[in-house]
Amino acid sequence: MAKNSNKKSAEKKHFLAPERKIEILGVIIMAIATLLAISIITHESEDYAVISSVSLETLFQFDRGPALRIQNGLGPMGAYISHFFAYMMFGYTSMVIAVVVLVYGWYTFRHKPFNPVHPYAVYFISVMVLTGAILGYIQMEGIADTVAWSGSSGLAIAEFLRAVSGQYGPMVILGSLTVICLLFGLGRRTQHTLDGVKERFGEMMDERKKNGEMAKVKDLEESDHLRNDRSRFKNKEDWTEERTKTAPATTPDPIIERSERNESKTREEKKKEENFGDGKPPRAVLQEKQHVSGDDDLEMSVYIGKPDEEAGDKDLEQKNHDQALPVIKYKFPTLDLLDSPPEEGNEVDFEEIKSNKLIILDKLRRHGIEITAIEAIVGPTVTLYELQPAPDVKISKIESYANDLKMAMATHGLRIIAPIPGKSKVGIEVPNRKRQMVYIKSLLRTRRFVETNMSLPIAFGRTIENEVFMIDLATLPHLLMAGATGSGKSVGINTILTCLLYKCHPENLKFVLVDPKKIELALYRNIQNHFLATLPGAEEPIITDTTKVLEVLNSICKEMDSRYDLLKMAMVRDIRAYNEKFKNEGLDLDLGHRHLPFMVVIIDELADLMMTAGKAIEEPIARIAQLARAVGIHLVLATQRPSVNVITGTIKANFPARIAYQVASRIDSRTILDTMGADQLVGKGDMLFSGGGKMIRIQNAFVSTEEVEKVNAYIGNQFGYTHPYHLPPPDTEEGQDVDPLEKGERDDLFEEAAKVVVLHQQGSVSLLQRKLKLGYNRAGRLIDQLYAAGVVGPYQGSTARAVLIETDDELAELIRELDAGQP
Repeated sequence: MAKNSNKKSAEKKHFLAPERKIEILGVIIMAIATLLAISIITHESEDYAVISSVSLETLFQFDRGPALRIQNGLGPMGAYISHFFAYMMFGYTSMVIAVVVLVYGWYTFRHKPFNPVHPYAVYFISVMVLTGAILGYIQMEGIADTVAWSGSSGLAIAEFLRAVSGQYGPMVILGSLTVICLLFGLGRRTQHTLDGVKERFGEMMDERKKNGEMAKVKDLEESDHLRNDRSRFKNKEDWTEERTKTAPATTPDPIIERSERNESKTREEKKKEENFGDGKPPRAVLQEKQHVSGDDDLEMSVYIGKPDEEAGDKDLEQKNHDQALPVIKYKFPTLDLLDSPPEEGNEVDFEEIKSNKLIILDKLRRHGIEITAIEAIVGPTVTLYELQPAPDVKISKIESYANDLKMAMATHGLRIIAPIPGKSKVGIEVPNRKRQMVYIKSLLRTRRFVETNMSLPIAFGRTIENEVFMIDLATLPHLLMAGATGSGKSVGINTILTCLLYKCHPENLKFVLVDPKKIELALYRNIQNHFLATLPGAEEPIITDTTKVLEVLNSICKEMDSRYDLLKMAMVRDIRAYNEKFKNEGLDLDLGHRHLPFMVVIIDELADLMMTAGKAIEEPIARIAQLARAVGIHLVLATQRPSVNVITGTIKANFPARIAYQVASRIDSRTILDTMGADQLVGKGDMLFSGGGKMIRIQNAFVSTEEVEKVNAYIGNQFGYTHPYHLPPPDTEEGQDVDPLEKGERDDLFEEAAKVVVLHQQGSVSLLQRKLKLGYNRAGRLIDQLYAAGVVGPYQGSTARAVLIETDDELAELIRELDAGQP
């Protein structure tokens, strides 16, 4: 109550809060800009002659004399302002200044930083000056009367250029500056714009040529028709009269009808191409369409995906700057640190596609399976052949011939999708003989990645349609990865980390990295003060000791509970709403409120932790997976042994988003994906993503060790925080040499827990959780107290503790001694 009263009294001392003062300032600036615009728009050259010919006292007699002759919308004040801006400056183009001031006023009113506005303000003011100079040159040459738009300043610039560079110099200089302004305005889209103009011009020429040819054919047919009619008449007058009568009825309509049919057919084909796919991206985004025919009569369309539009470096810097928080001076890593994809080597082998088509059709027809249509979509790793079977064909019959097709094509990794989700077609994925490598740089420089509003965006790679596959880890909300050794799992983890480093500010994201192999994630040690979270006093920022993992996970559980308490006090439902409220409303720091960064926990090898820590490691993982989404804590688990004792039912139930790289058997594929298919992948980043019941095949982007080193060195060399983000110290855990019975801190359930342990002769945390219906932390404290009292033995890893008391009488005697020894 005292704090609240002090806070209210402090608020009463200030008439206006600082935020309200800034908003009032913004309104004043916008009002000034509006008045400036009105004065320029209503400028009249005669107004200045009026105000300059009379005294100030006479001028401000508003009901008589000269004041009534002023036509400016703001009266005498507007006449002075418009004379300066519209006459002395750059004429009516000076409206740009009013617009710029209005934008600055709006940004002030909205409490937004001015940094994004400065480049645009400089650009448009430069365009204003250049436009005034061009119009002044037109006025000077007597081409047109443009002084009202150029102003005295524009005319003066033109006269100066004429005096310095002669008659033709101003044309070259002003023309070059105009082109430069256009290039700045178009940015990286210059070449795209030029190509579009060229393509449009070519279409117009083709259409004009086509219309000319049609008119010529029409004239020829009409002349032939009339020539034949003329032969039936004896003289020219009879022929002319008959032609006049029958002209409307004898107009050669077949050409027009044929043209209309062709145009309607073209429109239908375009519409079909745009809507093709039924659940897949529209074919309008595809780059190339080829028709491949063979010895049979079935034509096949081959689609090659068009890459996503690239974003400019300026766009990337601008987007990253908008996300930065002014806590530390931080620069996002640049794309120059990553390897550029080669310009050559990505050609499509149409001969291979044609050969595969013939083999598929021949093999299926030999077994009595008729295919009515076939299309091919070429991806970086595999080509998807979409087959339209005849109505009487059973889909299961096609699936049964997978091995026959694999043998006929002499390939491994052939996968049949029967049917394709959302389509009445069967898909056959055939690996390409020459695979295309997907580089991480080609994904990060796309406009889709740069302009995304995802909280934790991850661009994994490219789909068969050559589209960038992006997911938001904040909405998944957890990710489970599995794959055999060498299938690309470690590269996938590096892809996740690299994407997040390129998109997230250190203030908004922290990593907890668990690496039992000790070498996979060691490169990220350089960014410990920027992005890593550890326990206080930890020797290494990356957890490599498996005995410490349980302690770290319990600490994350404690962090999760603490965050939920903060959300409860702030009366919000998720981390985004909390951070927004903390930023705008200023939650009380004395109550523990703080900015909450997203936290991504990456465990590289779950199987090793299961072997060393047993089921104890599963409990905090399940608890985090069940509850931590709303408070911004997300898990990424990876393992190379997707067996049921590693990926248990509890883990699978809480990880709806899963990624499977190449695995050894169908059983492993079923364990990770609940279906077959991962055993038919071809390795080296070829993966299947399962989320929400839909399976997508992706070629994972490649991130080399050298690229990871460069990115981490770039971030690590910057000035960061003084220490890594500290997780809360965990509660007293098993195996620690402390005496929890000091100062009468015995738990209320101590005696009941001791009786349960003695009865079952098993000293384990999970036993107390089941029998007493407790949480993990409290059950762990009870085991520590039982150890300190001598009821159970010391910590033995995954094995239950030994029980040192055998009978209830011995236990009752021990409890009496403990009660007698307490103060």
